[in-house]
Amino acid sequence: MNSESMIELLNRFLEAELMAVEYYAIHADAITEPEIAEGVRAIIPAEESHAANLATRIKELGGVPVAAGGEASRKGREMGEESKRSGTLAMLKLELMQEQLAIKAYAEPVADIVDDMVTVEMLEEQLFDEMRHAKWLKQRIIALEKKAP
Repeated sequence: MNSESMIELLNRFLEAELMAVEYYAIHADAITEPEIAEGVRAIIPAEESHAANLATRIKELGGVPVAAGGEASRKGREMGEESKRSGTLAMLKLELMQEQLAIKAYAEPVADIVDDMVTVEMLEEQLFDEMRHAKWLKQRIIALEKKAP
């Protein structure tokens, strides 16, 4: 993968992480179950760290990272605002779907990149975080579905 393609890929990942920060923050404020809201809120620093790592790596590769507060952040806020009215279970399912997309997106370049171990190692760490987030979300979803009449 050439440098230009790598920067483009990392910027797409950065956009997704910036979106995640926004909708997780909105969901954390909207969720009425305190322990679930706290858990969702606890994911935000990891997503912020992912965004910072991606921005740093993009700069190291000679690229310009998409800016926080831009289009990706706006889309994340829109997604959060639209989905917050649907209840905790629906918000968690949306978050899980996004985490699953991130897992799949990160896994492919981790498997395919052979000439940039710095990027591979960063993506591996972020992949593991996303897998942990997905596991936690699945556990909350199962618990809520068991409570539902």
